[in-house]
Amino acid sequence: RARGTWGSRRAAAAVTSERMAPKAISSSGTRKRKSVGAMPSPAKQAGGKPRKAGPAKREFTGKLRYTKSGIKALDRKFTDLEAWHARRKPEEPPPGGWPKPPKHWPPGVRVDIARPVHWLPEGWGQGIKTTCAARLRCYISPEGGCYYHKHDVARIVGQDLSAVERPASANLAWAKNRARMAIAEGKLFSRRVPKGTRDNRLFATLDKHERQCLPKSPHDLYFAVVSARRADEEMGLKNICSVEALLRLSGVKPVWYVDAASAASYKALGLNVKVGGKLVPARNLALRDAARLGKPCVQVSDDIQRWDYYIGDMAKARDLFAGNDAAKNADRLRVSPVGAAMFLLAKMRAAAQKAEDGEPAPRLAGVFPLGNLGQAFCKEPVSFDNFILGDFFVADPSPVRFDTRFTLKEDYDYTCSHLARHGMVLRCNRMIVTAIHESNAGGACSMRDSSGDRERQMIKVLQEKWPGVFWTNPKRGDTQVIMSWKRRRCD
Repeated sequence: RARGTWGSRRAAAAVTSERMAPKAISSSGTRKRKSVGAMPSPAKQAGGKPRKAGPAKREFTGKLRYTKSGIKALDRKFTDLEAWHARRKPEEPPPGGWPKPPKHWPPGVRVDIARPVHWLPEGWGQGIKTTCAARLRCYISPEGGCYYHKHDVARIVGQDLSAVERPASANLAWAKNRARMAIAEGKLFSRRVPKGTRDNRLFATLDKHERQCLPKSPHDLYFAVVSARRADEEMGLKNICSVEALLRLSGVKPVWYVDAASAASYKALGLNVKVGGKLVPARNLALRDAARLGKPCVQVSDDIQRWDYYIGDMAKARDLFAGNDAAKNADRLRVSPVGAAMFLLAKMRAAAQKAEDGEPAPRLAGVFPLGNLGQAFCKEPVSFDNFILGDFFVADPSPVRFDTRFTLKEDYDYTCSHLARHGMVLRCNRMIVTAIHESNAGGACSMRDSSGDRERQMIKVLQEKWPGVFWTNPKRGDTQVIMSWKRRRCD
């Protein structure tokens, strides 16, 4: 409203003629014209192509003034052209169209689907003016009055709104509705399309034999997301939307394996849900379902944010300093989870085909388990006897299953079982996943206790089952382990 009343007749005429940046004050105190972004007049454009419309040419005083109609207008300097256009970009309606506003709302206002402000009193609504060129937020009283500022709402209700907090149940209800909307659109929680990936360049790093082993379609793989107790917490909902959107972007609709108590919450979001029980039974059920279809099983954690592959020096760095330098000089490719799975499967099957009869052949492939790039470059690009992280792996059909005795550290045992049965696994030490570990609610984090007794118990079972392979990590405490399969062979 205020911005719309800035211009006089002279400024209104300038809107249709010449789009110039506002005047800025120079260091000497005099006013000079300064171009903001790309806002020269259409006549001075290269090639004669007009620019996008911008705010009218005028002088800015930075002072509060009153218009002829008595409305307050803060005379602020315009500086951000992209933000000016973003405020005027039409917002896409959600699936099914905009929600129908209540009957007492005034005309020209639609329901705002963005996060409600925390201080809005009970019974008030939050809307967007449809008669304004920009997205102008407004607040509707129970009587149907339309207001634009917090201090006006406080004056109407006669209450200080600085200490008012929106109930947690209301915030969760909005987050679930937002997640349901984003999943229906195949977008992130923010309703944005995930960033593009460079899978073609990833596949170009494969050699000729490995490219021949690439699956013809993403549908040749079985994608399973193992999750639990994440659909009733906002951060968990954001992660669910992210994983679902990244997989759908490549044309894959995954199956979500959850426990019985969480199934209703996940189904309400519009996900393809299957009850699989707790963590280990759900993993085994996904492996059996993939084997029944004759497809490799790709298991994905529900809190992975991105997949990256680093193209650089493929030689093993001599120490951590050299590894850090190699990582800095490497080219990072942001790849899709589907592209990463197809890449790992091609490498694994190519290695299996090279093995002669009776020789070890990998049936399990994974990524580097840490986010430390220097350590990743201190390893060979591909290793065949290292730990495979359970957050993201590809398993060709195999009789190996997860041991149901484990509630934590189950991926360590699964790796050892594959090594004992097939002789090797394949880990790509140049591929990194970014995930939220040990700090988010739900999932395996709910199985841990603050004292660490459960993890120490699982470590004891690992050491008894695989003697000589595991010992506690002296740098990370007695709840973390180091694995060396070669030590078992020596024993």
